[in-house]
Amino acid sequence: MSQTGLSTVATLPIEEYSIKLQKLIEILQRSSHFTPIQVKEILLEVNILPEELMPWADFEHPVADSYGRRLVYDGGHFEIMVMSWVPGDFSAIHDHGAAQWGAVQCFGAAEHYIYRFSKGLLSTLDMAHYSPGMVRTVDHSLIHQMGNAGAEPFLSLHVYGCAKPKGSITGNARIFDLLEESIQYTDGGVFFCLPDDQINRRLSGVRGDRQTTFRHHQQMCDRIYRILQHQYNPELAQKLAILSGYSS
Repeated sequence: MSQTGLSTVATLPIEEYSIKLQKLIEILQRSSHFTPIQVKEILLEVNILPEELMPWADFEHPVADSYGRRLVYDGGHFEIMVMSWVPGDFSAIHDHGAAQWGAVQCFGAAEHYIYRFSKGLLSTLDMAHYSPGMVRTVDHSLIHQMGNAGAEPFLSLHVYGCAKPKGSITGNARIFDLLEESIQYTDGGVFFCLPDDQINRRLSGVRGDRQTTFRHHQQMCDRIYRILQHQYNPELAQKLAILSGYSS
């Protein structure tokens, strides 16, 4: 998978999914007007095991991808995805495009931060970390970030829905880039340092509070360092030099 961001396995006939995944799909097909709390309760009730998601695991994703991202099922008004997190993987700070409701179940101890964006300022609202098996809700206003600060890889299961989708439910998601001080709109993975051809448009004039900016720069610095270990990129090397200046 490249930084287009979504490695797909073709949607299968429903009978080829595990029994619990079949149940999840069948429930989500009944309505396009779920609430985030309802989706959380559905995931807890269905109780999918991480072993059932291994066909969509992508622990060997390219280092330029901030995490592995694979589509499990496209239901029209809902999408089911599996994300793969190796140690050190962190998403960029982002929202979820047109998604109105959803939930995320994490099968590892993930770091998770929730943000507020108001009057051009991005600030950390809450540190709401995941314990293994925990489910958290997703609504249209959610701006967040998650990642693996531990020593073991893990998967997470994501459900996103929209009453009247126009194209990809999570398309045109916003990434908050505090080095560039911009919002980047993308249809792919919400990765650090997306190439220009994966950014639909930019809005300038974004800044972060001190805590949020420091964390963002640390995580971006780590991702760039990992990329440069595999292949030299002069543009990323320049960004790394700028980021190093912030921490010195």
